[in-house]
Amino acid sequence: MTASSITIIFSPYHVGLRDHRVGDGPNRICKLGLIPQLEELGVEIHFHEIGPVDDFEGEIGRSFEVLRRTSIAVSQARSQNSFPLVLSGNCMSTVGVACGLGMNEPGFIYFDAHDDMDTPSTNWNGYLDAMGLSMLAGKSWHYLTSTIPGYGPVKYDKMLYIGLRDVTNDQRKTVLDAGAKVIWGNADKHVDYAMELTQALEQSQLSPALVHLDLDVLDESVGKVNGFESKGGLFEDDLLKCTKLIPQKAMPVSLTVCSFNPNLGDGDKIAEIGIKAIITFVESLISTAVLGIKSFVGLKQVKKRT
Repeated sequence: MTASSITIIFSPYHVGLRDHRVGDGPNRICKLGLIPQLEELGVEIHFHEIGPVDDFEGEIGRSFEVLRRTSIAVSQARSQNSFPLVLSGNCMSTVGVACGLGMNEPGFIYFDAHDDMDTPSTNWNGYLDAMGLSMLAGKSWHYLTSTIPGYGPVKYDKMLYIGLRDVTNDQRKTVLDAGAKVIWGNADKHVDYAMELTQALEQSQLSPALVHLDLDVLDESVGKVNGFESKGGLFEDDLLKCTKLIPQKAMPVSLTVCSFNPNLGDGDKIAEIGIKAIITFVESLISTAVLGIKSFVGLKQVKKRT
């Protein structure tokens, strides 16, 4: 079914702290004009903001409440035939997205330099946001994940990483043991990400697919994203080619953009790249009839207002 609108699910939190570190990324993306640019495409936009979670205990309690609310918001958007576009601080927001979509065996098209499969037993720096995919797989935080509406453990044989590279040997083994497919980043030579993504999507059945864009998938030469940049990633042109390609080769059911701290020196540059990636993706959703637009008259009116 063609979605009739986009619902922006606005989640400006880092471990439940509003506008803190990567939690400020959604603010910058919106400030630089994402919504008017989407409206210029003729898309009807709804906006759902995740409210403060200050009353919950610590970063763990706050974070899981954000995930619960994200799941509910995604589920509501889907029930209204609206495509969920999640602007999040933390990349573990994809846990809430997957739960809200309510699919038994979703595909994952996952742009990220990091694997996000750590558990409390394997993680070495206490960074909760490195554990999102282990939560989804039923490998960690069992009780708290069970409180997320729609939660059910998922397998990763329908998962494709793009740009994964900043991992330890143990993390690499975890990814491969999970059955995930990987287009590896390479610091020694440039990878033709669009070509490899085309081949991967033609060879694997990933639809319907959650699309996850952690902006530190970008090569470190592009700019400061969140303090965890690394060599061997995607350049801007790579990212735009890939985001255009995905709806042509798979059936996306959501897009999450996350893990961007705009206060490290290259905030506007990275935000603009993120916006271009979103717009390119949405244009492709429209061209493949995954997303519908308003009437021609309505489109003219939107352009006049903006």
